[in-house]
This record gives sequence, structure tokens and C-alpha cells, in this order.
Amino acid sequence: MENKKEVIGYIVGETTTTEVTFLSNSDKIPEVGSYVSIEYPNGREVLGMIEGVMQSCPILDEVLSVEDILKLRKLEKEDSYLVIGKIKILGDVEEKKIPKIPPKPGTEVYSASEEILKKMFSTGDIEIGKLLSKDIPVRLDVNRLCSRHLAILAITGMGKSNTVAVLLSELNRLKATVLVFDVHGEYRDIESYNENNKLRVNIIKPKINVYEISSDSLADLAGVDVAATKQRLYIRKAVDNVKEKYRESDLQSAEDYINLIVDELESFLEESKRDANSIYTAIFRLKDMLKFKGHLITLHYNPIEKIKENYINILPLEGLDENDIDIIISYISKEILMDRKKALREGCPKPIFIILEEAHLVIPKYRNTRSKIYISRIAREGRKFGVGLCLVSQRPKTLDPETLSQCNNLIISKLIEPHDQQHVQQASENLSEDLLKQLPGLNVGEAIIIGPALRIPALVKINKFNGKYGGEDLDIVWIWEKSYSERSREEEPLGDYDGLD
Repeated sequence: MENKKEVIGYIVGETTTTEVTFLSNSDKIPEVGSYVSIEYPNGREVLGMIEGVMQSCPILDEVLSVEDILKLRKLEKEDSYLVIGKIKILGDVEEKKIPKIPPKPGTEVYSASEEILKKMFSTGDIEIGKLLSKDIPVRLDVNRLCSRHLAILAITGMGKSNTVAVLLSELNRLKATVLVFDVHGEYRDIESYNENNKLRVNIIKPKINVYEISSDSLADLAGVDVAATKQRLYIRKAVDNVKEKYRESDLQSAEDYINLIVDELESFLEESKRDANSIYTAIFRLKDMLKFKGHLITLHYNPIEKIKENYINILPLEGLDENDIDIIISYISKEILMDRKKALREGCPKPIFIILEEAHLVIPKYRNTRSKIYISRIAREGRKFGVGLCLVSQRPKTLDPETLSQCNNLIISKLIEPHDQQHVQQASENLSEDLLKQLPGLNVGEAIIIGPALRIPALVKINKFNGKYGGEDLDIVWIWEKSYSERSREEEPLGDYDGLD
């Protein structure tokens, strides 16, 4: 090992293959999240990350009064302080595997060189940010990112939308096919200012082919309560009867289809007088759906045909209630999975990366939803068929743990709530206690990235997206000032009035 490397400390105490303690009296205190290298007995160089640091001064350990502290501070020297830290062993620099033997106590700990850090962090397909400890690009392996799925987690205002925008920009550069379920319409007008990487964006209007969905989904769309079993029973019978008589090609519009179902329901009234109230309510719900949700329902529509290959496809869902969002996401997710399975069987795979904003709304922990069925299936099976998944949420504790656990890659920004932290840790074996402790102290735009897309955990400053998108914090003070100025001009008197009172 080269002697010019900076020694920052020495390994002390008992060592293990995954964790060691070091001692230092270095003037420059090593930062949490910085990287070190250790030379093992076999000559191999191993990379580690500092997960915790504390300072100690032996001469002050037994001091119990402020007066004594003031006296001792006049006598203390810089080397009176000891730095004690914990290092997580990340892997052999060459083989990227954790050694099977621990290092010896007394072994030097060096600050990792830029050459090593670039070798470990800067060889992937897309750049997501820079290391917090050094200005080294952090690049992710897209094959592992998409096939092993991703979760972007943080409290509100910590940069999730910016992270998604950076990810979209980088995937666009690779000519990826992406679909964003954009719950708040944040990416509808996304634009990159990078002349060399103009975004290819395709906006898809949310539509549902009502002929293709089940009678239960139709009832959900019409707002029929789950507990209204009789209404749902009659809707099911009416749908079955209509589909026996008519194919989709026989019908002109969604209104024709719904009206035929209504006609069938009305025909049940004579023979089912005891259930007349339930039938009338079902008819009312369906007519109400035509009136208020006519913009969502259609016929002769295949959502897969609206997805452009090699584009960033945005499906804005703002303005819709959670029930409608759930139905649309489940419907399109099901169609995508079926289409990609078919494409693979035909020898023409069509990889796609799905980004699900506000994931806790549609795949919650304690409630069953229609989306949960297909999103969890994509999480389990998608990698076989080229369907990658990214969950974005500020409430990890309310996310379905089974689906979250399938997201092997994590980009985690600030999480303060202990239950959120525990939920994330339970979903990922790679998030250690010491890394978990760093979450509350992260600043805006900073994140912990772990998973096979990076291989080695990193504390990262996420790049700032060079462009515009929605979802950024409002400049509230500026808006108030602007509205006040405009109102003041409108209310200014036009001049003196000399007329009669």
C-alpha cells in the first residue's frame, strides 16, 4: 500500500468481518459517511464507511464542576482528545466482496483515495448525485435498478420530486420507456434545460375501457359501496347479460354500454320487486357516473397503445379521488404486466420502468385496494418480464410491507418518525442501525442510497434537476407581496371627486 496515503486512525478492540472500531487523535475528525481503506493480512485493500464517530477526553472524564473544566482547558492540548469511530466493512476493492476474516487490531485505517472511490461509485449507467464526503459522482447500474426495483422515501419537502426528476432525465438519456403515475400532476409540464438531453415526454389522458373491467370495478367506479352486496349482485348480472348479447365492437360508446346495463337492471324490477330499492340505487349510481365521470370512461381503448416506447410517459391523475386513482392504476398495471409477458413469449421484450407517486395511497399497509393486487404482483414477478417498479412515498410506515420489501434499492432522505424508520429497516436488511441513525440529520437533497444498483451504501447529495417541474415549494412571501401590490393598485383612488354628496 502506498505510504503517501493519509492515516486517520488504528483499529482497536475486537474485530468482526463486517464491523470494526478505530481510534484516532487526528486533528481532522473523520466525518460520518466518509470512506476509509484498510489493508488486510493477505494484501487485499478493503473499503469501509464510517458509520459513527464520538470524541473523548480522558482528563475530563471524572470532572464534576465547571470550575475544574475551565482550569483544565487552559492545560489541555489538541492531542488530549481521542476520536473513537465505528467502521462498516463494505467489501474488497477488487472483488467487492466482504472478506471472510476480520482485520487485525492495530491495523492502520487510511482515508480512501479518489481513485478507489471513483472505481466503486462512478461506473454505473446514470448519475444520481455526488458523495457527501467528497465530490465524487455516484452512478447507478440501471439493469439492477429496474430489475430489483426502487423505493424513494422521505418526509415532505426533502427532495423526492427532484430525485424523481433527475432519475427521469437520466433514464431519458438512455432512451428508456418510463410510465409515471403522477398523482398530483407534478410532472405534466416537466422540462429539461439541458440542450443535449431534451426530455421526450408523452402525456397520457387517464381513461378506462369500461367493457374490459370487471363488474366489481365498474361498481367501484360508479361509487357503489362495497357493503351494498345486492346492488353489486344486480350490476354483475346485468353486465353478464350485456356481454352475452354484445361484443365491444358492436357498441359505439361507453354511454351505449352503460345504458344497456341500465336497461338490464330495469328489466329486473318486475321479477325482483323486493329488491327494487337496491336496483333503483344501482341505476342511479350508473347514470351519475355517466354524468360526472364521462371524461374517464370509454370503449375501444387499449392503454398499452398510448404508451410510447423510449419516452417518459406521464399519466396525470390530479383532480381524481382516491377510488378512481386506484381503479385506473390497477387497470393499467394489469394491462402492462399482461402485455410484457406476451412480448417476452413472442421473443420481443419491451422493458418498462413504472414510477408510482404517493404509493401509500394505493398500496397501503392495512387496507386492500385493487392496485395493491397488481403492483405487488409486479414487485414479485416484474423483473422476469422487464417491468421495473419505483415507489415514492413520504409515509413508509403506511406502505404495504410485502411490496416495499421487494424494492431492493432504496433512496432514503430525511425520516424523523421512528415508526417510519423501523418500517424501512424491516423492509431492507442492508439498512444498519448506524445508517438508520443518520436519517433524521439529513438535509434537503441528501440521501442514503443502498441496494444492488450501487452495491455499496453511500451518503449522497442528489443532483439538482436542471429544468422545471411541479411540486416545488411555493415562495409564499413573494406571492403575498405580489397579490398585495396588485390589489393595492386596483384599489387606488382615481382622483378627487368634486360632485355632490
